[in-house]
Amino acid sequence: MERQKLHILFVLLTLLLIGKTAEAQLSHRNYAIEARMHFGYMYFQNDEFHSALGRYSRHTPAYELSFHRNTYGEHRWEVLHNYPSMGFTFYYSSFGNDSISAELGKVFALYPFINFPITPNENSKLTFKLGVGVSFLTNKFDPKENFHNYAIGSHVNAAINLSFEYRQRIIERLHWVTSIGLTHFSNGATRTPNMGINIFSVATGLSWCLTPPKAQIDKKLRPKNYLFEFDGKRHFVTDYQYTLGFKDMSQQYGTHQYFFVHDLAANFMFQLTERDRLGLGTEVVIDNSSKITHPDWKTEVSLLVSYEMMLDRVSFMFNAGLRNNEALFAKAFLFYQKVAVRYYFTDNLFATLAFTTYDIKADFISFGIGYHIQHKYYLPRHEKKQRRNPVFPR
Repeated sequence: MERQKLHILFVLLTLLLIGKTAEAQLSHRNYAIEARMHFGYMYFQNDEFHSALGRYSRHTPAYELSFHRNTYGEHRWEVLHNYPSMGFTFYYSSFGNDSISAELGKVFALYPFINFPITPNENSKLTFKLGVGVSFLTNKFDPKENFHNYAIGSHVNAAINLSFEYRQRIIERLHWVTSIGLTHFSNGATRTPNMGINIFSVATGLSWCLTPPKAQIDKKLRPKNYLFEFDGKRHFVTDYQYTLGFKDMSQQYGTHQYFFVHDLAANFMFQLTERDRLGLGTEVVIDNSSKITHPDWKTEVSLLVSYEMMLDRVSFMFNAGLRNNEALFAKAFLFYQKVAVRYYFTDNLFATLAFTTYDIKADFISFGIGYHIQHKYYLPRHEKKQRRNPVFPR
């Protein structure tokens, strides 16, 4: 009971002190601070590891402090995505107790995030938060001093947060927040062992606007761009990209040699709305680590479903597909997932950073470059008449 009171006091004092210090220094741009307490459960997707790590008390408390800006329609993409918020989150956890800290240590993470409203109500709404950043774990695997810790093989790791949130306005500048989500720590197989740490958690906290909130710009004040242009042309896009990653297979093969992974992908996608695309793709992966177990086999071919969500020059690409894992056209396939961030230097040229996993287990991280082409073709005559809409919405 005393610990719960201290947690609540921590949240209130943090919001009060930081808010008063920063309020006079920030412009009128909907900046806010937010403090939360987490109560989570540590999960390991591999049954063998899950059983071995059962000695851990997996109930995991954590704390986070966020600084973010609530958008109000200054740019068109903000309106299209129902006025999301963007910011940075600092995350800390000791993993529950001294027995866990002795092996896993403590984790400190810092990640930028974007929070998308699912329901448009300003006073009470559901949102989806996506955050990707970096974390530091104080302990890692050591073959002599910390050989029980085969969850993490490096101090520096990626941090990924996915959560659904509910926000309720209490007064004009104060909101209560509760959420349920997943926080993942992994180095993407750049150093093994790398089973990764997954924490499912529920959280609650308060959010305080540093200045009175700026009202959202009415959507009706802006011209509406329709999916199909008025010249009777329809759109689809193709993109091609090459990324390079590397894997450390020392735990599996007893060697500290790094192996490069070459990834060549192509996507064919239709524009769903102004903010997203959906399509199909194919991917060829040359994983040089496979030459140890399969000397005659290096190439993996996959078919995938692609979804891209666009935010001005930045976009998120989500892929899920099947990849052969023995030989070309073999019957054995693996289901894999990939999350990538793209930045468009021009309308066509982009850079990308991708994170590939198998069943929530990290396989490799890759980075590279790609080229995007937009194609147009004319609608049939009977469809042209149906697309004659006014430029401004009714």
